[in-house]
Amino acid sequence: MLLNYNDDKTIIDYSEYPYLVYGRVSTEKDEQVSSIENQIDICRDWIEKNNYEWNEESIVLDNGISGTVLLDRAAMQLVLEKSRKREIKMVLFKSIHRLARDMKDALEIKEILLAHGVRLVTIEEGYDSLYEGKNDMKFEMFSMFAAQYPKTLSVSISGALAAKVRRGEHIGPIPFGYAIKDKKLMINEETAPTIRQIFRWYLHDGFGFKTITRLLNEEMIKGNVCKPRKKDKWQVTSVQRIIQNPTYAGIFVYNRYTTIKINGRKKQIQNPREKWLVYENHHPAIISKHEWESANSKEVTNKKTKISAWNEFRGLLKCSECGSNMVIVQSYRKKKDGTRTEWKYLKCSAYRRGGEHGCINHTPIRYEEFRNFVLKKILLKGRKVKVNFENNVHQQKQKEITSLKKQKTTVENMNNELIDLYLKDKLITKQEFQLKRKEYENEIKSLTDRIFLLNQEEEVKIDIESIQEAFKQLKKHDEDLHHAFSTLIDDIVVYPDGKLDFNYKFEL
Repeated sequence: MLLNYNDDKTIIDYSEYPYLVYGRVSTEKDEQVSSIENQIDICRDWIEKNNYEWNEESIVLDNGISGTVLLDRAAMQLVLEKSRKREIKMVLFKSIHRLARDMKDALEIKEILLAHGVRLVTIEEGYDSLYEGKNDMKFEMFSMFAAQYPKTLSVSISGALAAKVRRGEHIGPIPFGYAIKDKKLMINEETAPTIRQIFRWYLHDGFGFKTITRLLNEEMIKGNVCKPRKKDKWQVTSVQRIIQNPTYAGIFVYNRYTTIKINGRKKQIQNPREKWLVYENHHPAIISKHEWESANSKEVTNKKTKISAWNEFRGLLKCSECGSNMVIVQSYRKKKDGTRTEWKYLKCSAYRRGGEHGCINHTPIRYEEFRNFVLKKILLKGRKVKVNFENNVHQQKQKEITSLKKQKTTVENMNNELIDLYLKDKLITKQEFQLKRKEYENEIKSLTDRIFLLNQEEEVKIDIESIQEAFKQLKKHDEDLHHAFSTLIDDIVVYPDGKLDFNYKFEL
């Protein structure tokens, strides 16, 4: 079907020449909010100038996803899937920067599109596969520039940040104990005494992280120390980071971390120490360099480091009151003859770190007794398992997919019945038939796309074989059963009175 404008320009109907307009923004920063609108406007202008019918439903978007990470871009995966099914004839991009910023990904996308007869257009570069033919050099050059852009930008930003550091300026979050004046760190005399107190307790009094945390929370109530910036109570991890942070000795470490791409995804790793840029006397020190080095010397850290008891339920036990993990605490009792009896029991990690300021104390549950009880309970449950083993997340998604498939089948049946209404019963006109058929076909495509996108999302899958293997492993009582417990248990909620709530990763 062809439509005509008043100026007699022939407009190609979208249903006869389906296309997609792809848009993407890397972040959700304010300056990029209008970027999607800008991309769509530019693509719409091209569509209309080239006599194609504009269709709002042709737009597919990836929001807040980097162009260097192909696997996380669900909309791009939809573009490729529809290309493979030959459901589209053209894909439009504002620029190759929107298509991809990794040259390998850009070339792969292009090959998939062209192999399935899909026309590829990038407006800013003036690239159009319909006219370029097999000339790949132009596309490869623009792809190379697009790939180089984030690297060049990263180098420029790194250089600018390094220059700021050399000038004594601060970059990054403001550490507790400091304030900013003229872009430089200055000691905050209101909070700095708390930092000095932490190091005194650690170095001169010999207290560990846990004891210091408890003392901080007690002294905070009395008004003798300041509360942490982001939380109402001090945590062990906060104290540990302060002790290990060279910033408090006037030292700034730059280029400690970098981001790399592994299997299509980004990951932050620590650079080798020789790549670190260490600036001493960068800003006023709250403690001396000697104090910081002493606090982080092997002699001190080894003395304060205790080996925690091995916990086969690590990450699986949750406190009912605060949601923190339950951990194992070791204790012992010395007898008159010199021997000692040791035992392990469960305790809320928040209570262990901060005492009554963190949570409440639970009734002691001995680890061995708890382990034996859990083993018996799970093995008993295992005998009753009859249906598929699927976690809740996967089940929810499958229910949604099943519902969409039913809707799709219903619409397909209605579409088939429409043909009978027109051809056999003659109850509707040809025009009514064409309009309704187009409506049904669009709805079918929309449902198909939603099913595809749901299948593309990451999900935690636990198959039947792995769960059956986990049940077998539980019978080997003497082995480390952490993997088996993790496979079968979502979490176990532990109440102060010793009551337990089990949440499994399978259903009966």
